[in-house]
Amino acid sequence: MSTQDGQGSKDISAEQVAAWLRTHPDFFRKHEDLLDHLTLPHPNTGGAVSLLERLVQRQRDRYQELQERQSDMLKAARDSEHVIARLHHLALELMTCDSLDDVVGTCNNMLRGDFKADSVVLRLIGRGRSRDGLHFIDPDDKSLKQLATLFRKRLPVCGRLRPRQQMFLFGEDGASIKSAVLIPLYEAREIGVLALGSENEARFYPGMGTLFIGQLGDLVARALARYLEPPLHSVDEAGA
Repeated sequence: MSTQDGQGSKDISAEQVAAWLRTHPDFFRKHEDLLDHLTLPHPNTGGAVSLLERLVQRQRDRYQELQERQSDMLKAARDSEHVIARLHHLALELMTCDSLDDVVGTCNNMLRGDFKADSVVLRLIGRGRSRDGLHFIDPDDKSLKQLATLFRKRLPVCGRLRPRQQMFLFGEDGASIKSAVLIPLYEAREIGVLALGSENEARFYPGMGTLFIGQLGDLVARALARYLEPPLHSVDEAGA
């Protein structure tokens, strides 16, 4: 685009036109006849439509987007309420436990039921008798190094595990686990790790919210700590 004057011509870019219109939002109100001559491609068919038609369609699209956002927010709120209710239920059940085996059994049953985990494994740091769903790791075991980063960050980790981690945590059942969440258990000291596994690769994924998962770990760690002896070393010192 260009303008002519006595001094010659001056090119005007599309960006300049757009910027000028932004600073003069009442331009088309004063020149409504121009609206009849402006056409834009239809967002779906590609055919030409008037500017007014396109504006109407854009408002409809925005309204639809707002409705979808509202629906997503309501769903997220309902999901949060359900998780909070399940955490409350778990807390009440853990309060009634009177032994380590009772805590382990409660966690196994409720995390498989209320939280839809296909596999639940507790690996605790210490020298104790391992049994179904509960495995003790000697504080001097070099394999504890695999958990050093997890404990250092003290944050749950979600997603697919490396084969070595999968075998270490889930044992022979690891082959069927497609996604998992690892929850560091810490109660004034490193207690161990709670591993939840799923046969659905989309169940636990990197980037998913971990606030409630962290709170779940806090509940389990507090319940376990009552029945565990302090470990001899920290995880960082294992196998040194």
